[in-house]
Amino acid sequence: MVTPSAWPPDIFVCIPSYNAAEPLRRLLGELLRVAPVSRVLVVDDGSGDATGDICQALGVECLRLEKNSGKGSALAAGFTRLLGRGAQAVITMDADGQHAASDLPRFVDCFKNHPDTGICIGKRTFRPGQMPLARILSNTLTSGILSRMCGIPVLDSQCGYRLYSTALLRSISITCPRFEMESEVILKAAHAGFPIRFVEVQTLYFKAHSHIAHIADTLRWVRAAFGIRRLLKATRAKT
Repeated sequence: MVTPSAWPPDIFVCIPSYNAAEPLRRLLGELLRVAPVSRVLVVDDGSGDATGDICQALGVECLRLEKNSGKGSALAAGFTRLLGRGAQAVITMDADGQHAASDLPRFVDCFKNHPDTGICIGKRTFRPGQMPLARILSNTLTSGILSRMCGIPVLDSQCGYRLYSTALLRSISITCPRFEMESEVILKAAHAGFPIRFVEVQTLYFKAHSHIAHIADTLRWVRAAFGIRRLLKATRAKT
């Protein structure tokens, strides 16, 4: 069992947050029972709520982005901050409370046992009653497309609960500003030959507002994924 006193000093947790103050408060309360406050960073993506006040009250570092820029941009800013602090790996969690802090040791153990890992991604259960049907359909579609593109089984392409190694983050560029960034990194990790691993995580869904419009965002994801794949193939052809 990982506790704050036993937490690895070079693994950090990064939480992008946009207008999610109340679920973030609950998440941080659970998280700080597992990870030390000095290893947690919240990236406030231009929120208009009490995100900053909550972080200040708990002693959690909060990187404030003045303008809402999207999940990809928020994570990229967080990665830059944490790599500058000596991180060897960064675990990302969503602020909406759909990731259980009790699953954090699975990512820590994966990186400890497989230090060559590029990404370790949470694998949720795609089952009606545990995940909304629209999410099941979009996850199944995007995971299937990425599996074919990468040549490996991608078990859950959309789960934001994941560990990124510093070695991977330093070797790629992040260009997608929104949620497509998470698939962009999978494609670039596979292209660069980094191992992609998965750990089972709990499937938690609540009635909180979602910032994802499923049809429009899935279509944008498809355009982005195929565009990234074309660029990677063109790059490979030049080498």
